[in-house]
Amino acid sequence: MEIAFFLEPERWTQTCGRRAYDEDRMELPTPYAQQDDEEPTPSAMKSRIESRDKWRGRWTKLAVNTPSRLLRYSLSITLLVIIVFSSTTLDQTLLDASRIVWALSVISFIPPSIAATYARMTAKDRLELRKKGFSLRESYVGVERILNQLDENKLTERTRLSAAIIGLILSSTMASNTLQTDLSLTLLGVTALMAVVVLLATISIERQKTMEMGKTPLLRLHNPSLFDTIADPLLVDLVYAHLDPETSSKWNDWMETISLNVRRNQKSEHAVETVLRSIYFTMTDKMDLGERRRICTQVLNMPAVERLESQDEFFNFEELESFLLHVVERKPGIFRLLSRTIQRAGRLRSSEDWTLDADLPPRATHGESDLFVLASPGKSSAAPFEIDIITVEGEPETQVIRLPPIDRVERPGRAEGSEDWQMFNSVIDRSHVLWIGMAWNKSGHEGRSVQVNLLSENSRTVKSQVLWTIMEDGDGLLVSTVRKSLKEVYSMITRSIIR
Repeated sequence: MEIAFFLEPERWTQTCGRRAYDEDRMELPTPYAQQDDEEPTPSAMKSRIESRDKWRGRWTKLAVNTPSRLLRYSLSITLLVIIVFSSTTLDQTLLDASRIVWALSVISFIPPSIAATYARMTAKDRLELRKKGFSLRESYVGVERILNQLDENKLTERTRLSAAIIGLILSSTMASNTLQTDLSLTLLGVTALMAVVVLLATISIERQKTMEMGKTPLLRLHNPSLFDTIADPLLVDLVYAHLDPETSSKWNDWMETISLNVRRNQKSEHAVETVLRSIYFTMTDKMDLGERRRICTQVLNMPAVERLESQDEFFNFEELESFLLHVVERKPGIFRLLSRTIQRAGRLRSSEDWTLDADLPPRATHGESDLFVLASPGKSSAAPFEIDIITVEGEPETQVIRLPPIDRVERPGRAEGSEDWQMFNSVIDRSHVLWIGMAWNKSGHEGRSVQVNLLSENSRTVKSQVLWTIMEDGDGLLVSTVRKSLKEVYSMITRSIIR
């Protein structure tokens, strides 16, 4: 969802207990159904969804372009400045000018408000689509949080628009009275309050980082607050979880097409995983383009590789690299984990010990964060093992996740090439990588610890790691300073009016 929203996370409860992955592994948290699993949608419903999505795209394109964003910022700041000078100088001319600014503000706030409404309707339509007999609303963990955040976004937009309309009405009313009367001074104080509301709402809305402008009707945060999942294949699942709906649909079709071009009886997702890993190595300057092409030809036939090199294809090397960069920007923790894996691959390869590594961002914005865990049993172990996660003041405080035995099948294209490439694939393919959503029931700027334990099949702790993060409200120093300044300005206006 491109239109910004207040990130006020909703706390979710999760039953602590043992979850077995070997029979029914939870899918990565993405609300987009596979094409093959979708039941036929009635034509009337499909037409309605397409119509709403088309209007959502139009209004969103109108609302999120840079000139309109700058205009809303400028008008919000100008409003407060004019009101401050009007209250201190009691100048009727400034008050008349504020009427024009209020009117322009109302007009500029209408497109994002309509876009937010269409985004909520479109998301609801998509989440009601069927998958394996269940609607995505029923089968996807965190759907209610997505819809609640869209509702919050719509409410914020309407609050800003309503405050602007009230300010326009009040300024028009004051224009017919002199500012020296008690009624006009009271109305001026209320108008100042509306200007503060408009500016605060604008800062909160417009400063949000978007995912794909004008493309996705859902949120840039696709994962719910609390979840746990095995990312397998690792990069394929991570990329797919961050695609917008239109691109994810094309991705499904592309995976079906590329399955016809896979070598050595592989599944298409494993072949694409090898391709993505080779792209990641070229991004980190650990592999040249010639080596990447050679590895890709081991998992795909030549026509498929040539299409990846073509600029005319939607999914090519350049586009896949942009997808990975998109994930790096939003989930840097997993790539910090992969970077450490590459650095320590030689030592890990020669060791028979169990392996545990985890990454938790140093700051948890709004009491939420992503924990990535890499866990590998000893080479002699062929039994399931467990991960225990203890979160101080977290929700929940204890999680026990049971992991299946490692599939030690050697994939084509991963055992040849440079030593770093072979070691990296060896470690990743012989490990489970978990993506776990964390949440805490307190914010502020306090530190929180998370302990991750790796347990063997006989419930003996063989590895343990403690990580720290600091709670952060997400506003940042600049926004917090602006908010405090606005409070001081409002207090000054109030005192001036009272005098």
